[in-house]
Amino acid sequence: MKVISYFTNCLLFLALSTVSFAQNQEQPEKSPSEMASIQADSMQKELKLTDTQSFFIDSILQFNYTAMAAEFDKMKKAGIQSQDNYISVQKKWTQKTEDAFKKVLNEEQFINYLKSTRRYKDYKKRNGLK
Repeated sequence: MKVISYFTNCLLFLALSTVSFAQNQEQPEKSPSEMASIQADSMQKELKLTDTQSFFIDSILQFNYTAMAAEFDKMKKAGIQSQDNYISVQKKWTQKTEDAFKKVLNEEQFINYLKSTRRYKDYKKRNGLK
């Protein structure tokens, strides 16, 4: 699905853009808030979300993307350059997002979300499902 590549790319882009020192960009970077809105719109179409679900998904993404970007910024200002540290933070926020989505999406939507982000096999493994 399109959701996987976009969600993964957004998180990866956010992580890499924070550590990137290149200043010569043709387009201004999208803010975490803008990326969250784009992702929420994409999920609404792909997962056929209700208006209420869309509101919650957008709110979750807005909060988590902004918080993750702030954490990256703090790490950058502290001089942390290890890619492993940034990946660890990204994984933490991805897990928080997944946990929140599980409360908002119905089972079918949640499974489709996990499949689209290529985390369904890991989810099944973590939860002892076959």
